[in-house]
Amino acid sequence: MSTYNILSNLLPLRLFRRWRKPGGDPEDGRIDLSARLKDFREDGWVSPELLLENNSDVTVWVEEASITLSELEANWQTTSYTGQAIHPIRQNIVPGDALSLSVARAIYDAAGRPQGPYSCLVLTNVRYSVFDEWRDVQLETCCIEMAALAVVNFRRARWYKTKTKGMTPTDLVAK
Repeated sequence: MSTYNILSNLLPLRLFRRWRKPGGDPEDGRIDLSARLKDFREDGWVSPELLLENNSDVTVWVEEASITLSELEANWQTTSYTGQAIHPIRQNIVPGDALSLSVARAIYDAAGRPQGPYSCLVLTNVRYSVFDEWRDVQLETCCIEMAALAVVNFRRARWYKTKTKGMTPTDLVAK
C-alpha cells in the first residue's frame, strides 16, 4: 500500500475527529456556557432576548430552550394557556462566540396570546450537548410585563429563587 493511500484514508478521519472534538476532553473542565435573559433595545422596540455565550475551549451544540411561565396575570387570551413553550435553537456555538435570539414569541404563545398587557415569572432552562453528553443550564428567574410581543417592564426576580427551589416546571404551571 502506498503512502498516498494511507494518508488519503487517514486524513478524513483526523479532520472529522478534530471537527467533532476541538480543544480537548470533557474531563478538562473547560465547559462554560453562560446563558441569561436580557431586554434588547433597538429603535424604540424592546424584546426579551436569550443570550448564550460559549466561554469554553470546545464547540457546544445548543438544542433548545424550555420556557415555563408562572403566576400569569392576563386578560383576553385568544388560545388556551399552556404555561410552557419549547424554543428550538439547534445551533453550534464555537469557542469564544455568542448567540442571541428573541424568545418573545415563545413567551407570548405560552401565555395564551393575550390581547392586552400581561405579566408573569419566566423560568428558562437551556439544553445543550458537549462531547455527546447532554447538560442543562437553569437561568435566573425573571419577572416580565409585556403587551403582545413588546416588553413593558423586565427585571430579575431573585427573591423567587428560594420559593421555586426543588419544584418541577409542571408544579409551577399548576400554581
